[in-house]
Amino acid sequence: MKAGNQMNMGQMNNNQFMMNLMMMNPMLVNQYMNQCYNNQGMNMNNQGMNMNNQCFNNQGMNQGFNNQGMNPGMNQGFNNQGMNPGMNQGFNNPGMNQSFNNQGMNQDMNQDMNNTNSVSARLLKEYQLCQEDNDLIQIGCNFGLENEDLFTWRVTMVGPKNTPYEGGLFTIIITFPENYPIRGPEFKFKNKIYHLNVDCENDFGHICINNLNSWRTTGKVKDKSFYTVKQALFDIFCLFFNQGVDSAYKQEMADEYKKDRDKFNEEARRWTKEYASINAK
Repeated sequence: MKAGNQMNMGQMNNNQFMMNLMMMNPMLVNQYMNQCYNNQGMNMNNQGMNMNNQCFNNQGMNQGFNNQGMNPGMNQGFNNQGMNPGMNQGFNNPGMNQSFNNQGMNQDMNQDMNNTNSVSARLLKEYQLCQEDNDLIQIGCNFGLENEDLFTWRVTMVGPKNTPYEGGLFTIIITFPENYPIRGPEFKFKNKIYHLNVDCENDFGHICINNLNSWRTTGKVKDKSFYTVKQALFDIFCLFFNQGVDSAYKQEMADEYKKDRDKFNEEARRWTKEYASINAK
């Protein structure tokens, strides 16, 4: 192609330029068209990239991610103000957060489990010591667990000789609280016994001994720096020899004891045979 012709092509309009170009070389037309479309695509892509860059550099969008722009509802939602107050309150509720941070529910559960484990370890040690205690063995105490529960002991005690309870096999249930030894256990006779200080009607088996009641309700015993299961069992054993008239559950029994001791003892022996013998139901 001559140089003059090239100058004339630059002065032609687009349509005439395309027609002449097709007459000269159709392949050049295809290359020209492809280049135009590619340029348009690149321009569009550049515009898109510019728009994207503008978006990412836009202060409003940045503020959106910084709790001001873009989408206030969504940002507020994740920042405890908008979107879904119920959901935000759920994730930002002090009670729930405390539970996940061991200050609320989980803390209480962990503390309860730790306390229970600590009490269980103490009870196991005391149980083993009581089983091996020679003094308790000599007064006929035998230890077991009620329903395999370490917090509920079953102690059998043999009625001593020369008492109305001789030959009887009396069962005492000891129930320990979860906060032991801050509070003492409860002691109750499981079988009936004819005694002024044992309730066989209303609160069945409850034993009226000041030391036991004080230990159970306050964790302390008057005039004693500490009180143990062993001491409590010896206090109960003494009941076989003594009747506390002033703390009797039934006044008619107390009157009988004061007026006719033989009659009282006879009734106590009958109850022992009926309710505390080896063959008793």
